[in-house]
Amino acid sequence: MSYSLNITVLVGNGFDLSAGLETSTTRFMSTFAEARSDDDGPVGRLARRVIEDKPDKWADFEKKLGEYTSELESSEEDCVSAALDCKETIDDALFKFIASEDERIAQEFIKANSTEVFESLAGWFDSLQPREQAALTGDYSLPYSLDVRFVTFNYTSLLPRLYKEYGEDKHPIASGTGHITELRLTGLTQAHSSLDRDLVCGVNDVSQIASKALAADTNVATTFVKGEIQKAFGSIDDSQAVDAINSAHVLIIFGLSLGETDARWWTKVVNFLKASSSRRVIIASTQATRTHRNIVKLQRFSTDLKKKLLLQGGANEGELRALSSRIYIIPSSSILRFKETLPKQ
Repeated sequence: MSYSLNITVLVGNGFDLSAGLETSTTRFMSTFAEARSDDDGPVGRLARRVIEDKPDKWADFEKKLGEYTSELESSEEDCVSAALDCKETIDDALFKFIASEDERIAQEFIKANSTEVFESLAGWFDSLQPREQAALTGDYSLPYSLDVRFVTFNYTSLLPRLYKEYGEDKHPIASGTGHITELRLTGLTQAHSSLDRDLVCGVNDVSQIASKALAADTNVATTFVKGEIQKAFGSIDDSQAVDAINSAHVLIIFGLSLGETDARWWTKVVNFLKASSSRRVIIASTQATRTHRNIVKLQRFSTDLKKKLLLQGGANEGELRALSSRIYIIPSSSILRFKETLPKQ
């Protein structure tokens, strides 16, 4: 008899990149800056600031967008209008950039990869260290039947289309060690919306809007702060994502940079851990294999990564040790694998 284990996977841009989509922050920044850097006015200055700062993660770019408001306050007579112009331009440019990449995803690619992507999820348990496996099986006895929900922070149709192709029937897992006997997909939420709706791009809260005058303006807060954007769109994505997190036994974080502009989600992850000593968080990291053979590098890397997640999520110094013991790190290459990648343009 298998133990029914609820898994929720938080998915970021690393997933789309691993498929061969060219959705990196640096590529978007380059595209945006090249198109607008010669413009007069606040949008052109923002583009030139992007060229100068070179943010390489989406969260870093979103943070810079909030910081740029301090310059607008000091340089623009109507700083509110200037801020809204900048945000409108960014949102339009982001939609066109993502939509262009999304068009590259052929249905043949979806059909060829859906089974491999989802059934490779069964590899998460065998990627744990033996002591981590023993601790987990002390709470949930082997073998496992997985019920898997997804919360994706990506705008593309890649994961939803793979999900639809694989379907929500139970799938037996024939390969591997037998620790995972079957897998069923039970839900998917696009936390920051999608191309067929309105994209949610911005800062975590008003404290990340550097201009106090702009932070106090309702129109700016509504268009710059992610939670406020979702309220304006009448979105229920937040509540669905929170339910997916809270209903899990194990959370897996894949392809996310743990940035400050998503701190509200890391708070929910930390609260998830605090709610029960049997809960676990697994971070799938591209750096895990590079540090594995050197104990000093491994210790520094794992300590820093766990601490970053916990502090971003509001854990205090006294909670770090206990909560860290239930955060495990595995190589990202061990799960959500593609059989093939999209050809480069």
